[in-house]
Amino acid sequence: MIKVATPMCGDEEIEAVAEVLYSGNYVSGAKVKEFESEFADYIGTEHAVAVDSGTDAIRLTLLGMGIGPGDEVIVPALTFFATASAVLMAGATPIFADIDPDTYNLDPKDALRKLTERTTAIIPVHYFGHPADMSAFDPVSFEDAMIIEDAAQAHGAEYKGKKVGGLSDAGCWSFYATKNMTVATEGGMVTTDNGDLAEVLRILRNHGMTDGNTHSLLGGNNRMSEIGAAVGLVQLQYLDRFNEARAANSIYLRERLEGVPWLKIPPVKDYATRHAWFWCPIEVDELKLGMTTLQLRKRLYDAGVETRYRYHAPLYRQPVLEQYRRLHDYSKDWCPVAEKVAGKILGLPNHPKLDQEALDRIVEVVKSI
Repeated sequence: MIKVATPMCGDEEIEAVAEVLYSGNYVSGAKVKEFESEFADYIGTEHAVAVDSGTDAIRLTLLGMGIGPGDEVIVPALTFFATASAVLMAGATPIFADIDPDTYNLDPKDALRKLTERTTAIIPVHYFGHPADMSAFDPVSFEDAMIIEDAAQAHGAEYKGKKVGGLSDAGCWSFYATKNMTVATEGGMVTTDNGDLAEVLRILRNHGMTDGNTHSLLGGNNRMSEIGAAVGLVQLQYLDRFNEARAANSIYLRERLEGVPWLKIPPVKDYATRHAWFWCPIEVDELKLGMTTLQLRKRLYDAGVETRYRYHAPLYRQPVLEQYRRLHDYSKDWCPVAEKVAGKILGLPNHPKLDQEALDRIVEVVKSI
């Protein structure tokens, strides 16, 4: 089986973890501070605040900005639900806007149409590692709403030559096991140039404490472990190399699958000066193929090629939102591009451990369908 994703951890990560275990210092120590500093330098921001997950990176950022009940936050209609659930957990209301048909990123024009006097933030997602068109989300057009980048799939991606996650009020990151880089445990990060926000985030992640006995804010236990930070420091050294391999694998597959009649290969926009290639996505034309995307996925799997399959429906169709109809009637939402695309995207294997034989086998199997 050619796996669609696999963590890139080796002896250096094991040695880094062993060092932490022998130290006896497992939480909020020197490794976390060092990882924060190195990650901020890599992204190009003044601050980075390590937290326990990408979801909490968004949630705590919203809370740190004072966003909560009565506020609306515009998010893409098609992405991982954590982007929306973090808004709900902060007490605010997610408002879903449509996506661009080429990049699948948040459509700035539809986001503007969804803008109301209650809109306090916009969360563009750098979907599959392709940067969102950040110039279109300027604060003037969006009436000074906060711009928060969901960069959970875009470690190392660049927009017009600048790292994503440093192009807005804050960037939010996940280090889940299959991401471009991992911390082995769960983990997340917030990058920002706003020193006041960074300080509030450090308080919120640690039970709202300003000292060992004083709880100045209502916070929680959202700290990153020293073990995670130690792994992250090693992974960060190799991130660009990992991404180069992902890019080479993705480009190879895209070039050799060009012209398959039932397959759309999403274009890469000129402003995406570096695509992180979290996924190597293909869009399926089910009518031309003569089968559903799920049936195709099974055919590929039976032939030894695993694929990614997520985001089978626009987020406003998730049943959990029935609980929040007092905030917004999600049954009336409709995003035509998200409706058309949902459930028709597969991610091909593109991780750095693939060899030439595996890449050629993927092409052979896809073309044989």
